[in-house]
Amino acid sequence: MNSRILALLVSSFLIFSSNANAALINNNIQYYEVEAEDLRGLRQQIQSKGPLVAGNRYPIHGEYHFKWKPKTREVNQQCQALAPELQLQARLKMPRWISQSQADFGSQQQWLNFIGAAQQYHQQISNIVENNAQRFSDQAKSLNADNCEQLAALIDAKGRAALASANQQVRNYQRKTQSGRSLGLSLSTLYNQ
Repeated sequence: MNSRILALLVSSFLIFSSNANAALINNNIQYYEVEAEDLRGLRQQIQSKGPLVAGNRYPIHGEYHFKWKPKTREVNQQCQALAPELQLQARLKMPRWISQSQADFGSQQQWLNFIGAAQQYHQQISNIVENNAQRFSDQAKSLNADNCEQLAALIDAKGRAALASANQQVRNYQRKTQSGRSLGLSLSTLYNQ
C-alpha cells in the first residue's frame, strides 16, 4: 500500500499528545551543547553550532512527519475502509546550555523565557498536525467503494488533503507569529517533502 509523507521543517520543540489514539507516535530529541557565561556568548555559540537548514543556522530545528497506510476490508462484495495506520514523528534538535548556572539571574530568566516560547510555538504546530491526522482518520473510516483499489486511492486523496490543510494551517500560524519572532524566536520556514 502507498505511504504519503509530510515533512514540516521548522525550528522547533514539539511533543505530540496522546490524543491521536490510532497513531504510532515517535519523538526523537537531540541536543547540542552550548557553553557561555552570558547571553551574548550564548548567541554566538548558537550561531556557530545551531542546526544548519537551507544554509542558515537556527537555535532549534524540528522535522515532523505524518505518514499513513490505507487499511480496508471486503464485506459482501463491497470494500470498507478501516482506520488508516498513522505515524506521527518528530525529530528535534535544540541547545542545552550547560553553563547556565554560571550566568546571572536575568540571563537565566531570558533563556527560560526563550525555551518556554519555543515550547509554546511548537506545541501549537504539533496540535495542528495531530488534529489534521485525527480528522483524516475519522473521515477515512466512513469511506467505502466497489473495490479496495479504488478505496485505497480515495483514502490517499483524503490523506493528501489533510496534509495540505496541515501545511496551510502551519503557514498561517507562522505568518501570524512572524515565524515565531513575536514570541522572541528566530525560526526557519516551512518546507514540504
